[in-house]
Amino acid sequence: MFGMSWRTGVTLFLVVAVMAAIASATVAISRTPDLSLNADQSVRFGNLEQSHTSVTIVQGDSAAVIARRLLTSGAIGSASRFELLTLLLGWESSLEPGSYSFESGLTTYEILRRIHFGETSPLRVVIPEGLRLEQVTERLAEAGVVDRGEFAAALEAAVESTVVGTLAARRPAHVSLEGYLFPSAYSFPLGTTADEALRLMLQRLDSVMTPQLWEQIAASGRSLHEILTIASIIEREVVEDSERALVSAVIWNRLDAGMRLQMDSTVQYAVGTEGDWWKRELSGEDLAKESPYNTYYASGLPPTPIASPGLASIAAAANPANVPYLFFFARGDGTHAFAVTFEEHQANAERYGGGSQ
Repeated sequence: MFGMSWRTGVTLFLVVAVMAAIASATVAISRTPDLSLNADQSVRFGNLEQSHTSVTIVQGDSAAVIARRLLTSGAIGSASRFELLTLLLGWESSLEPGSYSFESGLTTYEILRRIHFGETSPLRVVIPEGLRLEQVTERLAEAGVVDRGEFAAALEAAVESTVVGTLAARRPAHVSLEGYLFPSAYSFPLGTTADEALRLMLQRLDSVMTPQLWEQIAASGRSLHEILTIASIIEREVVEDSERALVSAVIWNRLDAGMRLQMDSTVQYAVGTEGDWWKRELSGEDLAKESPYNTYYASGLPPTPIASPGLASIAAAANPANVPYLFFFARGDGTHAFAVTFEEHQANAERYGGGSQ
C-alpha cells in the first residue's frame, strides 16, 4: 500500500465503491417484486402497500441535475453517490429523458440503470394476439395497471378525448373497441388511469399500420373495420402462420358468394362467459344461438372484431391468397384441410373426423 500512487488508490476506492453499490443493488432487487411480465405471468400490485415517486428527466439534463431531482423526490438518499456511479459506469451522456416511476426499496444503482436504459415504468404487461376485451381487461387488472371496473367503464364510455386522433375514431358509430387494442408488450407508469392506458393501446395500433398496409387495405375495397374483423377471425382460427392468407381467402370467397361464414370462433365469441371465454366444445344450441356474432345464424361479418388481431393477421385479411377455397376443416394437429366444393369438404370431415369449418 505504501508504494501505491494516490491516483491508483482513488481508482481502487472507486472500483470498490461501484462493486459495493452493484452488490447492494442485487440484494435490493431480490427484495423488490419481479416486474417483468410475459404472456403467462403477471404481478399483482393490488395487495402491496408500496409507495412510489415520480421524476421527470428532460433532454439535456446532466447527471448532477438528475441526482438533485431524485434526491428532492426522495427516490435516492445521496446525490453524490448517484453522480459517482454515473461517472464510473460511463453513463453521463446516456441518461434517457422521460417520466419515471420508482417504487420504494430500489437502490441508487437500480434507479440509475433504469434511467440509462430508459425504463420509465416498472409495470410491464404482454397482451398476446387473439384476446377479447374482457381478457385484456383481466390482464391489465392482474398486473396492477388499472382497476378492472374502471377500465371496463372506460371501454364502455370510449369518450371522444380517448379515441380522438386514433384509428378507433373511424369505427362505425355505437360499436365497441373490440379489435382496436393492439396486442403487444406494454409499459405503464404507476398511477396510469384507465383512459390513459386505453389511449396508449389504441395509439399502438396506429403506429404499426405501415403505408404499404394502408395501400393494401385501400385496394381491397373494404374498410379498416371490416379488415380488422376479418383479421380477428383469422387470429382465432389459425395456428400455423402459413395458413393465414388461405383462411382469409375462404372468408373473402364466402362473403363474395353470399354464403354465411359459419366460423366456430364467432360462435365462441357469442356464447363466451367469464372463466370460459372461448368454449371449446360447441353444442347444437350454441350453433343456433340468435346473435349477430354467430355466423352460422347471421349473414356477413360480425358487427365488430371478435378479438385483438396481430399484424400478421391484419396483413392476411387485406391480402387473401388467390385460391378458390370455400371450406376448411381442422386436421387436429393445428393445420387445416382446404376444399373448393362441399363434397371435398365432406370427404375431409370423414377423413379427419372432427374439427371446425
